[in-house]
Amino acid sequence: MKVKLCLLPAKGRTFFLYRLCSVSLLSLILFFSVTQLYAKDNSIPAKSQFDPALTAVAKVENSIPKADFSKIFSSYAVVTASALNLRSSPNTKNPPINVLHKGTHLLSLSAPHKKWLKVKLPQGIQGWVAQAHVKFYLPVGLPYYAGKFNSTPFTSSLEASILQYMKEAYTKNKLKRNDKLSIVVQDLTTGELLVSLGSRKSVKSASTIKVPILHAYMIQRFKGKIIETPNHKKLIEEMIRFSSNSSTNTIIELLGGTENIQRILNNTNLYKELRLLETIPEDGRTYRNIISAADLNQILLKIWFKRVISAKYSAQINKVAAKEMLYLLGLPGHAWLKDRIKAGTCFSANKSVKLWDKTGFVKGVNGNAGIVEIDTPHGRRAYTLVIFMEREDYLTIEGDASSWSERMSLHMRKISELSYAFISNRYNSYNECGHSQLIRYTKLALAPRPLQASL
Repeated sequence: MKVKLCLLPAKGRTFFLYRLCSVSLLSLILFFSVTQLYAKDNSIPAKSQFDPALTAVAKVENSIPKADFSKIFSSYAVVTASALNLRSSPNTKNPPINVLHKGTHLLSLSAPHKKWLKVKLPQGIQGWVAQAHVKFYLPVGLPYYAGKFNSTPFTSSLEASILQYMKEAYTKNKLKRNDKLSIVVQDLTTGELLVSLGSRKSVKSASTIKVPILHAYMIQRFKGKIIETPNHKKLIEEMIRFSSNSSTNTIIELLGGTENIQRILNNTNLYKELRLLETIPEDGRTYRNIISAADLNQILLKIWFKRVISAKYSAQINKVAAKEMLYLLGLPGHAWLKDRIKAGTCFSANKSVKLWDKTGFVKGVNGNAGIVEIDTPHGRRAYTLVIFMEREDYLTIEGDASSWSERMSLHMRKISELSYAFISNRYNSYNECGHSQLIRYTKLALAPRPLQASL
């Protein structure tokens, strides 16, 4: 009742009381908005609106440690030079204690001087840098509305912005209506599922199936079912790094064929939609193998949190297997084999952004599953991005498959930029890439709708 009175004209009250009431209400709104946007890193939503299978995340102690930023007077800054020396004192007499690359995020610990600035790295390292080569910034929150203004319950404002992007692409005929999106984005620091659209939809896996095949290989190897040879290592690297179909088929044969691999993976209770039904044809046109974005996201979680073999095996065995899988996913491929998560995006030149991923493409589906890690004032932060664009009836695609795939890649990279901007904003990282578009789509998606009169 008190809130209702605040919204009414101040009849019979002083103007002062009316203004005080209004300010109080506004303060409450802002409080809840900020609370939603900057929730504690170790919090996981109590009630999920998304796939239950995706909520089982490893404990946060495995995530990157957080730094202590308790000093209120600290300011955010980012390195603008290609390389900047961090020194133990505000002069050039002593040798640098570290070299900071462009885009490195810092906290300033002193009032700005004419030449030097005392700073702190997320790892706790302190030193002095030349002030001329850093940029100060103030983190700005994303648009947020407390009410339900849409019939769709958005998992996050990022999900709302992606849906708005897709709506606009369909409306402006930049994308055909029968080209459907499946996507999962998950924060690996908090475990929070940020985007889940068509996550359990079965799609043609193309070469993304090679990640579960790698998983099956690691399980059999670390359980002692196969003895790894130098040739096996070579084949596995070619399968992941260069997406070699012939090497993949040799590994499938080594593991006892597609049916046996399916049994191995079924025993993990990890994959729900995955069906491995055929080896990869010589021309690469595989259409029978299927998977889901949620399935791929689950194996990425297992890799990141070092639980890829089984809870029955030691932490050390799980750690070694996960480390090897992550290494393989991080190797550079052929120059022409471009990913859809970082390559060609506005943050592609940012060397501080790391990517571990696997692509997949065949006529009618374009997919990419990966882990992205970025630099922030609070340390390194990572998230998963699994994305598919699929046209089930691929025979309706006009022209060659490569042209269609490239068109899909453009949209996938735009969505990746939105995800990158969202995570950067969440952890107070100065970032121009994708930020204005994220704000635009979020505002359009979350803007209050006019109330409709009842009949």
